[in-house]
Amino acid sequence: MKRTIIGALLSAALLASSVLPAGAAADGSAPAPELTVKEMGLPSVERAVRENNPTVRALEKRAAGMDIGSDLMAEAMQQAQIIQEQVAAYQKMAGELEAKLDDPTLDESLRKTYEAQLQVLQSMIDSLMPSGGGGSSSGGSDQLSQLDDAVYQLRKTAGFTADQMSFGAQSMLLGIRTLQLSEQSLTRQIAALDRQLAVLERMRSLGTASQLTLDTARNGRDQLARAVDSLEIQAESMASSLALMCGYDAGTLVMPSALSRVYEGDLSKMSRDADREESLKNSFAIWQKRIDLQTAQNQYDKSITATGYAVKAAEDALAAERELVGAAFDNVFQTVKDAREALKAAETEKQQAELDFSTSALQYKRGMISQQAYLQAQDALAEAGLEVEKAQLALLSAYNTYEWAKRGVVSTPTA
Repeated sequence: MKRTIIGALLSAALLASSVLPAGAAADGSAPAPELTVKEMGLPSVERAVRENNPTVRALEKRAAGMDIGSDLMAEAMQQAQIIQEQVAAYQKMAGELEAKLDDPTLDESLRKTYEAQLQVLQSMIDSLMPSGGGGSSSGGSDQLSQLDDAVYQLRKTAGFTADQMSFGAQSMLLGIRTLQLSEQSLTRQIAALDRQLAVLERMRSLGTASQLTLDTARNGRDQLARAVDSLEIQAESMASSLALMCGYDAGTLVMPSALSRVYEGDLSKMSRDADREESLKNSFAIWQKRIDLQTAQNQYDKSITATGYAVKAAEDALAAERELVGAAFDNVFQTVKDAREALKAAETEKQQAELDFSTSALQYKRGMISQQAYLQAQDALAEAGLEVEKAQLALLSAYNTYEWAKRGVVSTPTA
């Protein structure tokens, strides 16, 4: 009964946030507003979600002003199904990401980005969906007590939802930056291919290159150009969705500003054991299992065998959840370590590219290599620098996930 009440209260609170953006016409006839770009960093995105997101604001407002004597229960029970509409947008985004993951030609770095975004979206959807189940009512005498507990749990849920959505928004911001870096890499490849095309066209005019070779190079160039266009569209779509999460209207795009770096001092403060315990202490899922155990213990009657089984089941569920959260935290910890090593490798590759370019520059100056070979070395150095940026971003993303995991926001496998 208690979880039914919580689900109904959550549904009603989410219903209150189902409003049109400011200035939008109800019939959709209003002209699309001119796009406004807001550049934001990780802290400002979290602040915007907590202060402006309609769902978060509605949940917190409803939880803070809940009156047990009000008629909210009757309203909430009638409108419980409305919650499905609240998560539809996130489910649509998840479906689009799943479709992209089915593409066998998808770049591996983008695949990892999409998989991470999909996991974040699914966690957000799960956090907004009220838990099902729940036992039967023990009678009318404790209805007010159950509702009182439900209000407290709604407040707890409101805080967790704000955390989940803030983390999701930050992850989306980092995902947009990943797309931007991938676009830069492809744009550089197009520039290099354009130089090769110019050479091939001259060779073709002289009869030293076949038309097939030239056409193949042109087709490759067209494919890269289409990939760049696709990345631009994806980044803009994510920026629009992120703006809505931050509480802005449909005419706004949120793009990443200059993002901070993770330094060795930050990494040296990490402690697997101490931070793991902090994650377990702050875990919302573990807190829910403790509530379930407390409920089972309160209903325990030694003369009723089934109540004893219920307590044992709740104890086992709590222990299992602790293991899941602990394992998920360990995975996040390892991801940071792996990202740190990947950054070191990328920096080493860049140093080698710098040496190679210095050699090529000297050889070109002395007339020992062609301009084409010199420009290729220049491209290799630029690409190595971009790989370092990607590795820095991957480390920032992993470290940000780690910091959220300490706060109790960590994704665990679902059955």
